[in-house]
Amino acid sequence: MDSSVHITAGYTFFAIDEERLPTLQKELLAFGRLHDLCGLTLLATEGINGTVCGTAEAIAAWKEYLIEHFGPIVFKDSAAQSPVFRRWSVKIKPEIVAIKRDTVKPDRRRNHLTPQEWEKMLQEHDVTIVDARNHFEIALGKFRGAIDPEIRSFSEFPDYVRRSGIAKDKKILLYCTGGIRCEKAVIAMEQQGYTNVFQLEGGILAYLEQYPEGTFEGECFVFDRRTAVDRNLRPSKVYGICPHCGDPGTVQIACAVCEQATIICSDCHGNACRRACSKNCAHIGKRP
Repeated sequence: MDSSVHITAGYTFFAIDEERLPTLQKELLAFGRLHDLCGLTLLATEGINGTVCGTAEAIAAWKEYLIEHFGPIVFKDSAAQSPVFRRWSVKIKPEIVAIKRDTVKPDRRRNHLTPQEWEKMLQEHDVTIVDARNHFEIALGKFRGAIDPEIRSFSEFPDYVRRSGIAKDKKILLYCTGGIRCEKAVIAMEQQGYTNVFQLEGGILAYLEQYPEGTFEGECFVFDRRTAVDRNLRPSKVYGICPHCGDPGTVQIACAVCEQATIICSDCHGNACRRACSKNCAHIGKRP
């Protein structure tokens, strides 16, 4: 990578005693500060999930540390010209990816497809591709022909499956950003009687690393300051996070108050009071 900031995302489901979580949190916080990392890492009794950025040396040290403590992890790497997080944070959560169903607990590998296997299976005619992400993410890009469940949060996915009407014997191909949501989405479908469900290992990010000109169309939303990455895993030049509602936007404006260039979403652009670079400027603009 020729960019100055290196980014890696990775997760693993690994049983951790609840009593150990605070100690592990302190250790990870100290490690990140020592190596000047930025990013967000989630800890739960079911494992660890994080996206971090830093120098090449710091990221290499982070990977080595995680593998030493948690075992094999598949990392998805990318790069940017500036940090994609503002600070270093390690949080303890009930889940490392929230589906809010106590019965959905990954306990083994389930029908993972490498990007090469996924690409080959896409050529089959009798497959149904389901995107396990939220609707606002899918609006930026998806695999050609994929179903958008139109959910606002991942916890709605099991309810979508129940009402989807997809035949239980269909071959289902599931995907998400980096693979972690599919670990639970597969189980949610199996619990409702689906018997032929496969998931893209490493998600869209792993696929684009090998198939930038493949069947993924558009850009891939990411939960950091980049907003999205293009087919070559470069930070988006099109999308930004709307400062008013938090959704991705593409409308470039000059703030009506301070004239700073910014990007807002089309819905907020339709509201004259929100044609501003921040909620603070929008509030100032409302003053008589």
